[in-house]
Amino acid sequence: MRPPELVTDTAVLEQHCAAWRRAGVLAFDTEFIRDDTYDAALCLIQVGTEAGVVLIDPTQGVDLRTFWDLVADESVTTVVHAGKEDFELCLRTSGHVPRNVYDVQVAAGFVGHGYPLSLVRLVENVLHRRISKGQTLTDWLRRPLTAAQTRYAVEDVAHLLELHERLRAEVARLGRTAWVAEEMKCFEDPAFYRAPVEERALRLRGSKKLDGLGLAVLQRLVEWRDRWAKSRNRPIRALMRDDVLVEIARRRPQSATDLEVLRGFPQARNRKVVQELLSVISEAAKLPKGEWPTPCERRDDAPMTTALLDLLSAITVAICHEEQLSRNLLGSTQRLREVLDYQAGLLPERPALLSGWREEFIGRRLLALLDGRSEIHLSGWPDNPRLKVAAHPGARRDRRTS
Repeated sequence: MRPPELVTDTAVLEQHCAAWRRAGVLAFDTEFIRDDTYDAALCLIQVGTEAGVVLIDPTQGVDLRTFWDLVADESVTTVVHAGKEDFELCLRTSGHVPRNVYDVQVAAGFVGHGYPLSLVRLVENVLHRRISKGQTLTDWLRRPLTAAQTRYAVEDVAHLLELHERLRAEVARLGRTAWVAEEMKCFEDPAFYRAPVEERALRLRGSKKLDGLGLAVLQRLVEWRDRWAKSRNRPIRALMRDDVLVEIARRRPQSATDLEVLRGFPQARNRKVVQELLSVISEAAKLPKGEWPTPCERRDDAPMTTALLDLLSAITVAICHEEQLSRNLLGSTQRLREVLDYQAGLLPERPALLSGWREEFIGRRLLALLDGRSEIHLSGWPDNPRLKVAAHPGARRDRRTS
């Protein structure tokens, strides 16, 4: 493998970008550190092409605008492995979302390699090679880079273009090119990188036990913590833990004394922080009840509902195994519950499993089962067990006469 070129000059980078644009495809990865800052600190950019690997050093004052424009060029295919955080840097730095992305980790899930797979596992499974990944906790801001760091950085992109070609061919063989293209479109949506505050608040452990006012307070506390962390350029959780935030939303303290009794809240003696917190809580409490978020519904499923969810889950796993598609690409078990709710008329919007490629692959089969138009066949137990969904013999007649 050729030693990589290290780019520290803007003019040289622009020359490379022109060549990469003409080639029409590049492999891309970054090294960054987010231990001590609000935003990740970009330390290194790796680009792989047929000509070799180039390392771009952003710590040397290189103007990266031309490169980010290249990543946002829909005429250029940008190949990555688990590229969400890398593209988040692109969006934050340039204001542009990437275009024409091909994430080999995602594509691998469509052809039976599992999802999500590490780059080490993916290279081993598809290319039958072993690569070393021993620099995960290295200090990427330190200069000069060590020989081990350089090898690690090169390995991150050196195999991506070959993985891209192999997986693209396998995806095409299985007739799933359109499915993969649909899934890659998520990278072009700015919301993919920064969920709405309502969604981020509900992700916090314990938030689903809050009432409507508690959720309203929590959403504003999440926004306040973001502003506070950004103003101090500190990681969000380093300033206030998630569980403390949820507990404050639950208690809704009205005085500094109320905050002082909280464990895990060392800022309780910081008057400025305390006053801001109390102000956020007070403003949220003034919201009319009609503007409070809807509390998470606590459902006690009937025994048969639980059994049906388990059955749909088993069928989904079996179909994914049989047809070489990773179950994890379909989402959590909650998505199966959404199908049940939709079929029962409890959910007005079509759920994720009943739209796009997911509907084509699994959604229609689940509805056919729920409507009584299909039945489940078990065979091969115990040596080669198989669960299959087959059309019910009387399905057409039943639907015509119903």
